[in-house]
Amino acid sequence: MTRIQPRDERQIRMMTSLSEYLGKPVATFLASSPFKFWPYERSVEEGLPEHPVDYVFSEHGLSLTCDSDEKIESIFIQANSFDHSLSDIQFALRRHEVIKLLGVASKSGGPMRHPILDQYGVWDRFDRADYSIHIEYQPDEDRIKLITLMRADVVP
Repeated sequence: MTRIQPRDERQIRMMTSLSEYLGKPVATFLASSPFKFWPYERSVEEGLPEHPVDYVFSEHGLSLTCDSDEKIESIFIQANSFDHSLSDIQFALRRHEVIKLLGVASKSGGPMRHPILDQYGVWDRFDRADYSIHIEYQPDEDRIKLITLMRADVVP
């Protein structure tokens, strides 16, 4: 059995605290500190049947996808530009360290190259009761590139 160290517990709490916004109105997120001080761009995907709404906090490496009712479906955290002062998570964690921290992955995938979107690294998904944590690693390094928190009902 893997013993979770105190720092590991803080990392899990950070992900859990952000995951608490999943399914809630985006207005709740936008009224919370420090997010209420962050500039963002809002866009609506009119060409899709559900009309998802995106909020991008580009200066802080964070973005949200909401359903047409503006309830948060997914939270995307970019490792290279996320405000690291907001969390104890170490984006330099290697894949085996992430697995040690979060347990056995529910699903995993290998690297791939998309003709338009370029390279994707190895990824792992960790399913929880109400949400999933999807971690994509750098294509050419063994460290975190992107963390996505998703409501259970939108997990692909």
